[in-house]
Amino acid sequence: MRLALGCALVTPLAGALIVAPAVHAKKKSKQDSLKISLDIKDFTLDNGMEVYVIEDDSTPAFNINITYDVGSRDEEVGHTGFAHFFEHMMFQGSQNLPDNAIGEYTERAGGNINAATSFDQTFYYHNIPSQYLDMVLWGEADRLANLEITKEAFEAQRAAVKSEKDRGDNQPFAKGIEQMIGELFEGTPYSHMPIGYLEDLDNAKREDAEAFFKTYYKPSNAVMVIVGDVEFEKVKERVTHYFGEIPKGDPKPPVVEFEVKRGRKIERQVSDDKAQQTQWIWAWPTVGDDHPDRAAIELLGNILFGGQSSRVPKLMTDDKKWTAFAGGGHLFAFRDAGAMLFFGVPTTEGEKHLDEVKTALAGELDKVAKKGVSSKELEKAVNAQLMQTISTLQTNAGRAMAVANGALFYDDPKRVLTDMDRYSEVTTKDIKRVAQTYFNDNWVFYEMVPANKASK
Repeated sequence: MRLALGCALVTPLAGALIVAPAVHAKKKSKQDSLKISLDIKDFTLDNGMEVYVIEDDSTPAFNINITYDVGSRDEEVGHTGFAHFFEHMMFQGSQNLPDNAIGEYTERAGGNINAATSFDQTFYYHNIPSQYLDMVLWGEADRLANLEITKEAFEAQRAAVKSEKDRGDNQPFAKGIEQMIGELFEGTPYSHMPIGYLEDLDNAKREDAEAFFKTYYKPSNAVMVIVGDVEFEKVKERVTHYFGEIPKGDPKPPVVEFEVKRGRKIERQVSDDKAQQTQWIWAWPTVGDDHPDRAAIELLGNILFGGQSSRVPKLMTDDKKWTAFAGGGHLFAFRDAGAMLFFGVPTTEGEKHLDEVKTALAGELDKVAKKGVSSKELEKAVNAQLMQTISTLQTNAGRAMAVANGALFYDDPKRVLTDMDRYSEVTTKDIKRVAQTYFNDNWVFYEMVPANKASK
């Protein structure tokens, strides 16, 4: 059965996002399908950098996204935190740019700039008026080719990252979540948070940072995407001018093969002296982003946990009054691993009846595994994914990020769209099968409680 997306959508995007009239599906279907396309042009420099461009003159601005294939999953034991550390270092200064100047130039032009690091990647972006294309390309090329990792800059950013980690560790539930992720992905490159461990930051040396930068920050390990009021031929000429002479570098080291542990039942109570109320988190290890089951798992996550009208939150919050709030879904969808999460903030009654809560949750999982879900529930979940895609593609930044991810990791710059085909092809039988395969009461459960409520 192929689910269709039975509605017509109109978007304000000019040229870049094309919504075609609904057409009758070739396969048997009771509804019509919605077709969306992205008009992407691309070229590749001799040094291996891939560049993708979407021309859209609906606003006099553009977004540039440079995503590097390096995240915390690429770090070695004892050297955690380097991927995130370079998110900071890249703003510190380069041969022709003083400390923080790249950000100041963009902000003075009326734009904004930022960066982020995850388990799988590190990306840098600018949103800026159209006339500043040369300035942005010059600055990005300079910090890629000529970043200056001086002792002073290294120590300044080490202190900044340690301060950031200290602030994070002092947030309620932060240490419990870090512990849970470590247990959930034990033995894999995803078992530590991107910010790394404090002792590794303390022991890090400037020479280690230089080696990390040389290994991962090179044109052949990056994708550039520019979306907005630009002309493709001009972008091609200017990118080649600024980035074309940067050396390609050696291929990045492969990630060691691993297997996520499944079938373990782990239940812990974690005391948290920063917490004012109890938090429940259940987690199940699943699959990586490119696994054939991923689309069905994400849709099942929406059906079970995605919002107050979904099965489990409705049961826990509305029917039983065991939680003040509950929700979740397939929140950890990494390249080579994944996890479904369900979390809740228990009421006083819920805290008294935790065993009944677990029984009810296990029962709901068993019900889906045995009886499946309705076509209506599946259609709603697919439509939710469609709306999420439309929301992503409505901004220059969203389109740039989506194209960068698809191109860099899957050689598919339109993956955000081909994903919709994957969702629409999921059947109720697929939902039932993945429920049977991945979800039961062999879960990782953390009850994070204020210190005064901890069991002896």
